[in-house]
Amino acid sequence: MSVTRDDAPGIVLTGAVVAGFGWYLLQPERVASVIGVAHGIAHPTVVLVGWAIALCALVVGTAVWWWGPIRLSRAEAMWHLTGPGDRGPVLASRRRSAVVAALLGCLVTAAIVAVLDWSSTPAVLGAGVVAAVMIVAAGTWHQHRSSDRLSGRPRRGRQRWAPALLHRDAFAPDDGFIAAARLAAVTLDFSWIDTARVVRWQLGHAWTRSRRLGGGRIRAMILADVLRLSRRRGDLALSVVVLAVTVALPSTLYLTSIAPVVATVLAYRAGCAWACGLRRLTEVPALRRALGGSDPEVTAIHAVVPVSGVVLCCAVMALTWQLSLPAVLVVAVGSAFATVRRATRPDLPFDAPVYVTGQGGATQPLLLLAMVRGLVAVVVTSLLAVLIG
Repeated sequence: MSVTRDDAPGIVLTGAVVAGFGWYLLQPERVASVIGVAHGIAHPTVVLVGWAIALCALVVGTAVWWWGPIRLSRAEAMWHLTGPGDRGPVLASRRRSAVVAALLGCLVTAAIVAVLDWSSTPAVLGAGVVAAVMIVAAGTWHQHRSSDRLSGRPRRGRQRWAPALLHRDAFAPDDGFIAAARLAAVTLDFSWIDTARVVRWQLGHAWTRSRRLGGGRIRAMILADVLRLSRRRGDLALSVVVLAVTVALPSTLYLTSIAPVVATVLAYRAGCAWACGLRRLTEVPALRRALGGSDPEVTAIHAVVPVSGVVLCCAVMALTWQLSLPAVLVVAVGSAFATVRRATRPDLPFDAPVYVTGQGGATQPLLLLAMVRGLVAVVVTSLLAVLIG
């Protein structure tokens, strides 16, 4: 994504508002009232170092892995780097920028974790620096490995890490990530990035051996969903991470009033990670019609897999979290409903009627309602679970 000079005032203002709001929320006394380090498992510094490395890997590491330490748009690579000049300095500067961005992201993440115990700040910040180095190293290895696979010429020695020898499709792939990131920033809808990730996966898995699914129509559709999920390693990895966080959170940290809220979010994410089949049916109406049957029937059958993800996560919570059984049931039912609502969200109605306010502003209520579909159910479920306890 490129930022022009006209965008600078808005970016600075947004950054100032976010920084001020974050400083207000992350006051140590305010944080200590809702979350803290649990005693008895290990020293608080060790616990926070582990969480800092894990969060840096999840937040910064995922972005570097998918985006790439060196990233250019397809047009920039075609019109600015195809001449007779050496493209090495340009790509090397992009790598240095990625290193700085990863370092800043890891330091910010580590600083947020250190709010739980200021005495462990040096160790936690040091863990953030180590995590940044490991993330950039892993991202660089992954990008050069992809370049070797695309060019068909594995390189050895120093040439293997030379930016100038990267294949164009390794640092400027035509996967739509940059356009999706711009749309996500403009519309505040991060489903664009998820769609681009799916398209990227489809480009690398355009052919696979077909399998005959027998045992009746309903069983075949459920097995097709399971098979589709087994091919999506990213979604499987996300579900494993959610379950790992669900197990590790109550044993290393204590949560007060926000425990039901965190439980709802984790259960919702576990369901969304397994909802690829239901989303696919919503995005491709022709596939839904080809399966036959009514829309509620097809939706109910393909909701079995994502609801199973929610139930599995809630079962783990019932064994490891100190939540009452009614609260767990509310979280399970509400998260399952929110997952199905989100997965069945149709295309956003960008042509919805525009309501002009008296101060010269304009808004699209139907578009906003469509964007928060499923998220409203998460909020309502969180409130009900907090009231029940």
